[in-house]
Amino acid sequence: MNFYLIYGTDKSYINKEIDKIINKYKIDINDIVRYNFNDNSTDEILEEASINSMFSTNKLIIIESNLKEEKIDTDKIENYMNNFNKNTYIIIYSLTDKVDTRKKIFKLFSKNGKVEEVVNNKNSAYEFVKESLKENNYSMSSSDINYLLSKINNNINNIENELNKLYLYKIEDKIIKRADIDELVVTSIDDEIFALANTVINNEIDNSLKLYNEFINRNYEITQMIGLLANQFRFLYQVKNLYNNSKTQEEISKILDVHPYRVKLAINNIYYYTESDLLHYINRLATLDRKIKLGEINKNIALELFLINKDI
Repeated sequence: MNFYLIYGTDKSYINKEIDKIINKYKIDINDIVRYNFNDNSTDEILEEASINSMFSTNKLIIIESNLKEEKIDTDKIENYMNNFNKNTYIIIYSLTDKVDTRKKIFKLFSKNGKVEEVVNNKNSAYEFVKESLKENNYSMSSSDINYLLSKINNNINNIENELNKLYLYKIEDKIIKRADIDELVVTSIDDEIFALANTVINNEIDNSLKLYNEFINRNYEITQMIGLLANQFRFLYQVKNLYNNSKTQEEISKILDVHPYRVKLAINNIYYYTESDLLHYINRLATLDRKIKLGEINKNIALELFLINKDI
């Protein structure tokens, strides 16, 4: 199979799928050529595809695309697919959560190659961990795999980093247990603040206080938590403002230089508040921060009061 169309919201997972193809066809790093349909013409890409590699048998062309057909000459791609260089493999990848199956580019790759959606969720992360454990001859119970994933997000690079630490730590017996995870794996404060912000956004007061007390018990700094919460509300304000100005999820992701999935989660939450609401909460948190630093309010109750009622 010479043609692949891969899409999903997490580039780290897409890169893993591309790595599988590279390993499958034993493609040398010198034989990998990268293009972007925004910067390179279809003619330029197909000309490269027609030329055999100078280094080894196979060549791989990787193309980033938003799959908007005005940037892609699908007629020329169709002609190439009817008489293609069998030593060249072509991957088009797109950072999106869905593709238009009516588009000609989708139909061409469905007919002549493979279309694959790469999903970033707990199931895919769980399968990745299982596969990694098997490849490296380590063992971990199913419950402990889920426990590991509960402490880190689903980003595959984070998962790999934590697994590599555990592999080195348990290199003798190759059996990873929950105690080993507790010993080595530290939950990112950014991820935890993101979870706290979501409970605040969704008015889940009990969950907000539960997370807040966990932070307190682990000696997190109150002013740092206030700053991170304010940043999250600021991000929501930016997303809502851009979304209200008819920007797409993909456009917002590029403007704010953040992962598309983070924008998608934000869009799910922006309906709860107006832009003026979000600015009010940002100002409330800024006021709390200032009063704490001036000694005008007890920092141990300031954030707790905000979590109970953001409007007081």
